[in-house]
Amino acid sequence: MLPLLLFNVISSLVIDKASDLAIEHVESMIDDLLPESAKKELDKAIKSDPSHAFTNTKDALMGAIEGKLPIVKADGTIKPVEMTFTVKYNPNTGTIDIGKS
Repeated sequence: MLPLLLFNVISSLVIDKASDLAIEHVESMIDDLLPESAKKELDKAIKSDPSHAFTNTKDALMGAIEGKLPIVKADGTIKPVEMTFTVKYNPNTGTIDIGKS
């Protein structure tokens, strides 16, 4: 349980728009600071979590950034995901396209 809680904290820091913690830095920290046994334990915890389909830490971290991994807060609620969208309006056809930036 503790590895998943710590992973939620790290993921939350990476996806927070107010933070400049880059995914590359987090991946590097995971690779450089965690011994192989700890990485395997974290991957095992990620894989056994039934709330998503991710099987390893790096994929789950990318999933969190893309808004595909629920991050559960201490009170049991899911942290809202902040996303940027681009809206394109074509005045000739009246169509509207919405794309994720």
